Amino acid sequence: MVQISANVQRAVALVVGCLCMAIAGSVYCYGVYIVSVKKHYNYTQSAVELFGSTSNFGISLGFPAGMMCERFGGRWASLAGLLISSLGYMLLWSTTLMSHFYSTKSALQAVYFFVAGFGAIFLYMAAMTTNSINFNPKHRGKIVGILDASFSAGPAIMALLYGKIFAAGHVHDEENQNLGGFYLTTAISFAVIGIMGVSFLNSHPYGGERQIDEISLRVNESTIAGTFEVVNDTGPPIRNVTGLKLLLRFDYHFIAWSYIFCAGLQLMFQNNIQTYLKTFDLEEYTTLFGTVNPVCGVLSKFVVGFVSDMIVKKVPRVALLLIFNIVQTITLTLCIFFSDQFVMLVAALLVIGLANGAVWCLTPTMISEFYGLKYFGRNWGATIFGNAIGGFVVQQVYGWTYDNSIRIKGATDCKAGVHCFTWSFAMAAVLSLCACIFNIGLLQYQNDIKNRQSRTQNEPRTEL
Repeated sequence: MVQISANVQRAVALVVGCLCMAIAGSVYCYGVYIVSVKKHYNYTQSAVELFGSTSNFGISLGFPAGMMCERFGGRWASLAGLLISSLGYMLLWSTTLMSHFYSTKSALQAVYFFVAGFGAIFLYMAAMTTNSINFNPKHRGKIVGILDASFSAGPAIMALLYGKIFAAGHVHDEENQNLGGFYLTTAISFAVIGIMGVSFLNSHPYGGERQIDEISLRVNESTIAGTFEVVNDTGPPIRNVTGLKLLLRFDYHFIAWSYIFCAGLQLMFQNNIQTYLKTFDLEEYTTLFGTVNPVCGVLSKFVVGFVSDMIVKKVPRVALLLIFNIVQTITLTLCIFFSDQFVMLVAALLVIGLANGAVWCLTPTMISEFYGLKYFGRNWGATIFGNAIGGFVVQQVYGWTYDNSIRIKGATDCKAGVHCFTWSFAMAAVLSLCACIFNIGLLQYQNDIKNRQSRTQNEPRTEL
């Protein structure tokens, strides 16, 4: 019997993990067909915003998926993902066969979108936890960057396919686009890639196949600053923190709330790309915008992952994240007044795409470094759940402000130009500013610990 080396199996697991991340990320291409859903069933903006929220809520329920990965491994999580997501998209496909019935049953569609998103998080977690364990910790940023880049590539690919194949040239009559064909294709894609995950997502822990919790360590509070004390040299130092201890740490809240605010506002923008373009009579750019935004995320995650690994000893990862968030805040503030300008929309598209990549790459990397890999699945899963709540609230507020900006009674589309989005962009700018403040808080917290450590090491020791 031919034996395959652990390194080859790790490489195969990484490739399959990228495919799992890509199909899981396809949940976020909703922005390219949101208007089609709205027109196909004659829904209000608030109703279709709810679908995007419930889909995000499903993919953000990462705690159960993380626990399953920790206890049973990535292969079983992949099986759960393919079954649940395929079911969700098959149910969505069935709605296109009974459009009249579902025109008054939007709540059922919300449940179907939730099921589709909930299955996707199992594939996401299977890929992330398996590959985080399999490789040397010094490459953590690179591995997470590659995986998260694949996560952004998914919606880019599916958006391109939708625009070129399923939109079928119906740019201004979105109700005639082939939604059913798209849902069916997505269901089959989840099934095929899920089977690959079941077959190849095996754990091969780096460093002698030992269990992480067997490493003997002595860790002090310098852990958060990125330095560790090792009792023996059996492997890389890990500090495993979870549960109430994690929730009581100020540094975790700096990380989590920054992520929740940024991910929520970015989701709002991504899910409404087609809405922005239709409001300003720019529907012909829907496929282009829907593809470019996640491509920016791909490039950002890939570059940020590699760069942050190279300079992490001199520049903390959170400092890189702060730069992206500052630029994002400035851009969103300008959008409050100039969102009707094509150049402004392009700038927002690029900036938010790049910032989204940085958030999704650096946040899980910091969580795994600060609090260890043993409970990484549940810790990152619990953090993603915060995005479910934040994304839901932000999108519902967006839908409410949009519907209230409609000046014609009985209409479902806002034609008030920039005023359709004034309050939603103002909300997004404030959230982005708050994220910057949390980034600064974490950076200051790290610097304070480093300074205390330096003073302790320089103090003269008293000999007895």
